[in-house]
Amino acid sequence: MKDTFISNDIVYIGADDKTIDLFESQYIVPNGISYNSYLIKDEKTVIMDTIDRRKTEEWLENLEKALNGKKPDYLVVSHMEPDHAYNIGLISDKYPEMKIIGNEKTFTFISQFFNIPNLEERKVIVKEGDEINLGKHTLKFFMAPMVHWPEVMVTYEMTEKILFSADGFGKFGTLDTDEEWDCEARRYYFNIVGKYGMQVQALLNKAKTLEIKMICPLHGPILKENLEYYINKYDIWSSYKPEEKGVFIAYASIYGNTAHAAEELMKMLKAKGVEKVVIADLTRDDMAEAIEDAFKYEKVVFAASSYNFDVFPPMNEFLHHLSGKNYQNRKVRNYTEWNMGTKCR
Repeated sequence: MKDTFISNDIVYIGADDKTIDLFESQYIVPNGISYNSYLIKDEKTVIMDTIDRRKTEEWLENLEKALNGKKPDYLVVSHMEPDHAYNIGLISDKYPEMKIIGNEKTFTFISQFFNIPNLEERKVIVKEGDEINLGKHTLKFFMAPMVHWPEVMVTYEMTEKILFSADGFGKFGTLDTDEEWDCEARRYYFNIVGKYGMQVQALLNKAKTLEIKMICPLHGPILKENLEYYINKYDIWSSYKPEEKGVFIAYASIYGNTAHAAEELMKMLKAKGVEKVVIADLTRDDMAEAIEDAFKYEKVVFAASSYNFDVFPPMNEFLHHLSGKNYQNRKVRNYTEWNMGTKCR
């Protein structure tokens, strides 16, 4: 999305980060990441979230250009994670009359992270279903605790029917990255939000009560068309249902014997008519992508050498990650190779 205008009254003021190597210091992002922020221009002017410190200067330039001499009346804080909240203190100092909209937990976090003058007088505390009128536009707030921090909320703009979805419907990759949404959105979802499927389901149930014409997330492209498709993906992912039929084979091999066994198993499955078989070497391949594939496919095989009377560490790490992401509803087969031989059990 290169056009900065979401609509006549809503402007994109975020920034692409093309030099970051690891998002959250753990996720490979070959196509970078976007930090999204928006400005609603009305009788009351509203900033929808700030962005990461890596792009502070660009964000301030975008904001000042969009304000065109006006001062913001409100800052809405959807999520207190630093890639979205880092500049709250800076912008609050720059515009001392600007009020800050958040929920009770938001302000608990703000008080811990920032020293904002006259914060008590500037607070606008909202609860589930509260509305704030801006003139032509009205904001309605819905709480989304643990999607994926406890203070998260989403904002529905009632006039243009836009959902500002916080980290929901986010995706790795900059806005000018030319790729299908699914793969990097799936990898983003399961690695960052995946543990909280029940909470995402609760938020989707709220979304079902709204007429949504556009989704504006804090990472990734603005979604304007075929929204049922994206919402259905989130419904599948957050209910831990397999997305596709097929077998995912994840192996961790010391001397190559388990790797050979995994490759032979892949050949056998394909010979038996299994159309989709995906394989990952946990000692070399991207761990986040392996987690994505484990959730994507109907069946999974874990194949690993034993090591020091335990599972070979790369497999142990993979299982730890899956447990932390609330992995469930799959058929699993486990093969362990003794490190002094090639016998599988």
